[in-house]
Amino acid sequence: MKFSLTLDTFIISDSHFGHQDVLVKEPLRQLFARKHGFQDFDAYSVNMWNAQVNRDDFVLHLGDLYFNRGWKYLLELEGTKKLLVGNNDLKKYKRLQDFTDWSVCKKIKLKIKDKKKILKKIGDKWGKDIFKDKLLNAIVIDMAGERIMFSHFPVMDRKKNDRYACTREVLDSLYKICDCSLNIHGHTHSRNTKNSFCLNVSAEKTNFMPIKIRDVMAMRSF
Repeated sequence: MKFSLTLDTFIISDSHFGHQDVLVKEPLRQLFARKHGFQDFDAYSVNMWNAQVNRDDFVLHLGDLYFNRGWKYLLELEGTKKLLVGNNDLKKYKRLQDFTDWSVCKKIKLKIKDKKKILKKIGDKWGKDIFKDKLLNAIVIDMAGERIMFSHFPVMDRKKNDRYACTREVLDSLYKICDCSLNIHGHTHSRNTKNSFCLNVSAEKTNFMPIKIRDVMAMRSF
């Protein structure tokens, strides 16, 4: 089934299946799981996913999907699924692509006018080799009166010595060149950015379940 991005597409980020350290960094995960009768957070996460998503639904995951211990949980998830590669997916997405029904986005995909001109501007400014960066990925699309960039990293928000600063600077530039009005992202977990145009769909912000894009957009404060 061809992946279709619409207002009814489900979205989530930073599931971190099989990642033990994130349970310490984000204690809300275990609290939610135990509140609902689960000792295993990943089993709880699968349960929440499948309670929302049916076999014929589309799910866009904005990166940091799983760690090695989490592989088995991926096989239980419902829906037609696409991963936009995050920083913790770099050594794992190929296995996902080769051995599951997941599709993978590891480049810039512009579903707007003048996409060739926009990509040329990026290449002219940063050099064509920049497109070899698998973390330089995003989907830009017009939807419900907004021009939305879907990305793992939020735009215009990073630490002083961010290890992915170059990639993120290009994404910031892409957001501006495309004249986007909204950035739907992950990466920051329970922390929101200070930008009103950035909407965080990390699992901590979606109650650990995929939610529809239309519901994410309704969260925007003007």
